[in-house]
Amino acid sequence: MKKIFLGSLVGAILLFGWQSLSWTVLGIHEKAMSYTPAQDSLLNTLSNTLKQEGQYILPTLPPNSSGEDYEKLSKSIEGKPWAMVTYHETHHNDMLMNMIRGFLTCFVCVWLCCVIIGRQQSKGFYNGFSTALIFGLVSFLFVWYIGHIWMGIGWYVLKGEMIDALVGWGLSGIWLGWWYSRRS
Repeated sequence: MKKIFLGSLVGAILLFGWQSLSWTVLGIHEKAMSYTPAQDSLLNTLSNTLKQEGQYILPTLPPNSSGEDYEKLSKSIEGKPWAMVTYHETHHNDMLMNMIRGFLTCFVCVWLCCVIIGRQQSKGFYNGFSTALIFGLVSFLFVWYIGHIWMGIGWYVLKGEMIDALVGWGLSGIWLGWWYSRRS
């Protein structure tokens, strides 16, 4: 249990630390949060138009629209602009709780990785490293790349997320590979 706990703790620190650097100092995600000088008028329009928090795809149809209606919409919007808007009614700047939840999520994910590494017959460096890297690749492909396929998220967003997944999990993998290959 000590091996899994310490492996998870240090791995989570590396994973969370990398993400902190990539979102702040390194600026890897800058293009995913672009500035527009029209932000005040856009926010005023959204707050005066939208009646509740949520994620909106524009244009779309009301729920329970017919397949024929979706087909007509699809043809009418081909080649035209569209948007996906995540709207919140109030801004909460509680970074401490977000950071705590983020770190705990990293800890649980690395703990799951450690459980898998611990059950492998061979506990060499390569197995620990490759298992962690697979975690990163699967998380990127399933969460971000699938979103790219269905929602058209651009490479400007995907690139940062892919770098985070591969570098963050790679760093954790180097640690876990070393940690699990040690004779204890």
